[in-house]
Amino acid sequence: MMKIRSRQKGVFAIELFFVLIALISIFYFMTDISDKLLARAQLDRGSFALANILKERSRYYDERLPLNASDETDMQTLASRLLDTTPGSVAIKIEALHNKTTLNAFESNEYKNLGCEAAGLDTKSELAPVENGVIFSLYQVTLCQQENSWFTQLWGNSGASTMTITSSSVVVGR
Repeated sequence: MMKIRSRQKGVFAIELFFVLIALISIFYFMTDISDKLLARAQLDRGSFALANILKERSRYYDERLPLNASDETDMQTLASRLLDTTPGSVAIKIEALHNKTTLNAFESNEYKNLGCEAAGLDTKSELAPVENGVIFSLYQVTLCQQENSWFTQLWGNSGASTMTITSSSVVVGR
């Protein structure tokens, strides 16, 4: 009986080590997912707020519907404030659809560099309501952001340690 116990010294420490590694891995995985969800929520809030600003701008700018360079710059500046970053690092795409046919669009350089993908507003023209022959405009704002993955860095996978998170909001104009 004594010989068996002497062989098992240290087994508890080894088993504890493996259990702790598993628990730490689960913790990192859950933390990584919650970080991505928080980033997605921030992008959702930002895109919805900016889409509503686009919707309301026609009310304050003499019913001017088409987007111009000033609108594009203003939206990029507002997005940078909402996301707490610099205007040049905001990945934003702004689209406006008028009469189900006329599409105004703007993509920031960062949006193109990150390779963000979202369904275009021209594919959503059936969402535009029609009342008494008047077709309402649609506005879409898409924000995307690149996030580091803590979990893949923990396991040493440096090749795919980032992911792009995208959020789009579509609103009906006035």
